Amino acid sequence: MQLLTASVLLTFLGCAHVMDLKYSKDGNALNLSRKGLTEFPEEAFLNKDLRVLRLYGNNIDSIPDRISELVNLEKLYMGRNNLKYLPASIGELKNLKILQVQFNEIESLPEDLCEMTSLEQLWLNQNDLRRLPESFGNLKNLEVLQVKYNQLDSLPNSIGDCENLKFIHLNRNNLVSLPKSMAKLSRLKELYLAGAGPLLDVPEEMCNLRYFELIQIDQNTALPPCMYVLQANRLQIIRN
Repeated sequence: MQLLTASVLLTFLGCAHVMDLKYSKDGNALNLSRKGLTEFPEEAFLNKDLRVLRLYGNNIDSIPDRISELVNLEKLYMGRNNLKYLPASIGELKNLKILQVQFNEIESLPEDLCEMTSLEQLWLNQNDLRRLPESFGNLKNLEVLQVKYNQLDSLPNSIGDCENLKFIHLNRNNLVSLPKSMAKLSRLKELYLAGAGPLLDVPEEMCNLRYFELIQIDQNTALPPCMYVLQANRLQIIRN
């Protein structure tokens, strides 16, 4: 039987179905999402050049220490599993750019996670986190932080050292204030705080952020007067 070309496959299967194929075209992506897995698949370790691993929507309760063997991994998707923690060895994934572990039961993160210096996106929504690692500021390339629906009551001062952070989602936590060090986030564009905590206080120093374009708040968020001045110019204040 004659092999179908890629364009014919797209027409016949539709883009959504092609995206669900187990392996990518070059063999460096593995998709085992929604397969009913209860353990991290050994199959993932067969390809040492694996770049993308999708395990979304399974019943996996832990990541083995040998995750560090996947030295070329760039994207790891493990949302909607039963993870309770992340192993310290995950910090050895120096090429990882995207880590998504939302909708799990993670209560804390290892300090070693902050050794993933290539990390650009960190998705932690819908877990049980009470704090972020003190060395969080080591994530110099981080651009997106999603940590909605957790139990955070504070943020580490070192978050101000995440010099490339652009989008921060803190909705539905227990924060009472933001560290003044966030005024160092010179590339920050959007900050989401609706439901982030009772009587949440936003530092006045953040008014000096040059690229700050949007802040989402609720009735419990206390903004400094200078932000209302910025609203007349470039800052969009969204109230929920």
